[in-house]
Amino acid sequence: MRSKVCAWVSLALVCLQVLLIVASWIITAAMPDLPMRSLLSSGGIRWIFGHFASNLNSSVLVDIILLVIAFGTASFSGMNSAIADIVRRKRLRYLDRVALWVVLIELVISIIVIALLTLVPHAILLSVTGHLYQSSFSMSIVSIIFVVMLICSISFGVISNRLSTLRQAYEAMIYGITRFAWLFPIYIFGMELICSIAYVFAL
Repeated sequence: MRSKVCAWVSLALVCLQVLLIVASWIITAAMPDLPMRSLLSSGGIRWIFGHFASNLNSSVLVDIILLVIAFGTASFSGMNSAIADIVRRKRLRYLDRVALWVVLIELVISIIVIALLTLVPHAILLSVTGHLYQSSFSMSIVSIIFVVMLICSISFGVISNRLSTLRQAYEAMIYGITRFAWLFPIYIFGMELICSIAYVFAL
């Protein structure tokens, strides 16, 4: 079902891209005084070929990759399942209980460290004006989530004996990439469409 939906979404984005290309050509040809640019003009064609890769080079892609790896590692290590079992009041294995206590301690330590780096006066991760907005912290929050989740997930997997080898730990980190691979074609088509709209309307 997911593959079918993703396929239709991808097709819709491609169709919108084609429609934008044709519409930008027709409208600029009929009304050249409008503040629009055609994607079929010489400049537009050069832009399409010259900026295809750079259009995809955004922090959004990095954030998606980091979150996908983090969530995939948490799932593969069994940490997500253990937390879900606690919510459903199921009894956990002894090693799972120990692993979750270690994860809890790691989370508390992480929160304390982050608080010391952001909440105290003249904290290192604050902006030059002393605020969280547009600070090193706000710009790296996804990276912080990634690192904390990765440490907790690997720790849980090792202590619970679900990740007993280096190979299994690496497989845990790439598990999310394979599980959420359906996101990337949508991201590619979507970003190209957004950047093309920005080019046509000179945004």
